[in-house]
Amino acid sequence: MAARSFKPVLITGANVGLGREVARQLALAGDFDRIYLACRNADSGRSAAAELERITGRSIFTVIRMDLTDLDSVRSALSTLDGELHSVVMNAGGTGGPTPLALTADGVTHVFGSNVMGHVVLLENLIAAGALTNTAILVGSEAARGVRAMRMPRPTFANHSVEEFVSVIDGSFFDEHEFNPFLAYGQVKYLGALWMSALARTHPGLRLLTVSPGNTAGTDALRDIGPVTRALMNRLLLPYVLPALGVGHRLEKGGRRLVDGLTDEQFRAGVFYASRPGAVTGPLVDQSEIVPDFRDAVIQQHADEAIHRFAKGPRSHQESPSRAIGADGVSSGPTDRGLS
Repeated sequence: MAARSFKPVLITGANVGLGREVARQLALAGDFDRIYLACRNADSGRSAAAELERITGRSIFTVIRMDLTDLDSVRSALSTLDGELHSVVMNAGGTGGPTPLALTADGVTHVFGSNVMGHVVLLENLIAAGALTNTAILVGSEAARGVRAMRMPRPTFANHSVEEFVSVIDGSFFDEHEFNPFLAYGQVKYLGALWMSALARTHPGLRLLTVSPGNTAGTDALRDIGPVTRALMNRLLLPYVLPALGVGHRLEKGGRRLVDGLTDEQFRAGVFYASRPGAVTGPLVDQSEIVPDFRDAVIQQHADEAIHRFAKGPRSHQESPSRAIGADGVSSGPTDRGLS
């Protein structure tokens, strides 16, 4: 019998909700031998790791502290990884906390930093070091194409220029438009999906794609609303009422969509997969069939250029694919193992 290959995977936002659920499902499947739980709060991460070990019976979880709104934190976390990663699940995000338009030290909004910018630095440094060998998925959302039934407007742009996309990243878009948290979130997810597609075109040897978990209960996305409303949503509306109406599903199903995107090669690189038109549950389909922007190479490139006005460190498609990452997040010399 052939020996099983060693498959380490890193999951961001892995201490709660979808991230923890994906870690549970991957551990139970048995195909992954090490699961890095990248968490902003290390204590919460250790609690999640202990619970995952208990329910899966596997001692394969390693906690890494990583705050995606702090790019230095991301680079520091990269230096602690031991060897290459088979896969990455870029799950952390949300609506930006109580101050979604506040700027990080790198000049991007909190909502953009937590969903996209930290993941840009994470993934592109891994690729630049030759430390990712197979698949990376960015967790997307149907909000990127709008959800009329949930009053989430479709992100629209006058000309899809680099400058227009920059205005979303630094929040100046809302200097001239009334702030809508659902629109802001959708814009961020829109740009993230475009960036992943642009990156996939420059790295055909990797499977890089965006996958939406759909409208899922228990994701911790509502942590910033009032406690009474949050309790009502999490205990009744999300787990029971919305699934009964066909506009939501349980945590296990949302996690399964992400696991399928990670492990099933029928889901192709460079594609943004989410629900069918007008839906937020059900089968995953190519979103470029709904919004052509997602297959437009020029729009993808504009998103990539806008993002890299703010990202520090190497752009992966400009770096050698066989260099190691140092503590400062830049390549430090050739290596056979990727990260050390």
